[in-house]
Amino acid sequence: MDRRYEIVIIGGGASATLLAHVLKRQHGRNCLIIDPNANPALGVAYGTRCIGHLLNVPACGMSGLADEPDHFVQWLHRHIDPGIAPDAFIPRAIYGLYLQHLFDESGVASIQGKVVACDAVARGFRLVLASGEIVMAQQVVLALGNFPPAMLRGATPEVMRDPRYHQNVWDSEAGYRTAAAEDVATKGRLTPFAPEATLLMIGSGLTAIDMVMKARLAGHAGPIHLLSGHASLPKSHKSGQKSVAPVISVEKGADQEGARLSRYVREFHAALRQGLDWRSAIDSLRPITNILWVALSQTEQARFNRHLRRQWDVARHRIAPQIAAFLHDALQEGTLELHAGRVTHIETQPEGLIVTASHAGGKTRFRADHVLNCTGPDLDYTRVGSALLEQLFASGLASQGNRGAGLDTGNDGRLINANGESPHALYTLGPARLGTLFESIAIPEIRQQAYDLATRLASPSAIQTPKGASASPRHESRS
Repeated sequence: MDRRYEIVIIGGGASATLLAHVLKRQHGRNCLIIDPNANPALGVAYGTRCIGHLLNVPACGMSGLADEPDHFVQWLHRHIDPGIAPDAFIPRAIYGLYLQHLFDESGVASIQGKVVACDAVARGFRLVLASGEIVMAQQVVLALGNFPPAMLRGATPEVMRDPRYHQNVWDSEAGYRTAAAEDVATKGRLTPFAPEATLLMIGSGLTAIDMVMKARLAGHAGPIHLLSGHASLPKSHKSGQKSVAPVISVEKGADQEGARLSRYVREFHAALRQGLDWRSAIDSLRPITNILWVALSQTEQARFNRHLRRQWDVARHRIAPQIAAFLHDALQEGTLELHAGRVTHIETQPEGLIVTASHAGGKTRFRADHVLNCTGPDLDYTRVGSALLEQLFASGLASQGNRGAGLDTGNDGRLINANGESPHALYTLGPARLGTLFESIAIPEIRQQAYDLATRLASPSAIQTPKGASASPRHESRS
């Protein structure tokens, strides 16, 4: 007999957990989570056990509850240490414990399994699991989290088969081998790459930094090279930084088509000339970033992505001061090197992997004992290997977002289909919404999306809109 539920969330990471929690806490609504992972709530980011993987936001900004900004800090004081400062940068493994606490508190039902198809039927959806099990739902939310990075250029089938190449660095076995069974002291633990192995990490963003910390804390002492097109590391947070009001104005009722990127840039630079710290200026835009973004035309969005996106990402997605200090020392000592270039070819040789990279000055060849793809999550959902997404695209229930990233959605997270309509109670939140929004991967944005979506799901009008209904406007009233 088919199982029937009112609300089903596909995916069981942070986004799903925050949504399930607010559904129960604010609205008294139960839901079902379907996820292939045995450990719910964690996802990729918070499933790490490396103590050197720190949050990129101070504890005071990491509450999982949109209406209780101090919730995480209070949880830390009750369960970890009452002396933890609100501006401390906490290990992500501890935040994972916090998410598991919220998961348990929500009392959500869960099924360990993979959804491979979602079909719209009368009064909802028919979900098919890989096991053949059928689940019926009135409303469905895709909380898919992050997918592994896209294939590197030059990563041939031969390279992909080489154990020295690591396509998905978040695979629990990537770069690690099980210790010898007879070694009682380390039995069951993971030992790193050979201590003196040369590591080449493609990318120099947050994923690459995570892998540097993981290797060093596990005892790796060999040279590490970071290769990226821009050869720049994320900036550091500043201790004791104070929040300020937005430095860019958003006129109430303003004509969105009249918004211009040049005006925003002028206002931003004016604030800097007046002495405002650039970190505070950037962070002040956090509550209105998505409003500003959707007010831009697609031409101006493309212009921003071409000329400013990378500089913004380096300054916006900052790292903890202690991590920045560690990286600075490693660069000074020469144990960590940063290179500019884009991979054009990879070949396997007995002495290692040979990577060719192009740059303004020509080409450079690198030899490495291991190559790690640290380019970050793939947002092109047509190639991530998800049977569910492939079926949703093929059936027309879903369509790609802007620039082929994520999914196209309305302002409430409802999926927009291939006809530009949103007639079904099929929603998403988190990274998938980068097809429409500018910010949608961090907890501050996701918790607000969860809060707003829970309100929508609990509304009687959320189950079905009239067939052929037009998509809702692609902007948010708050972010």
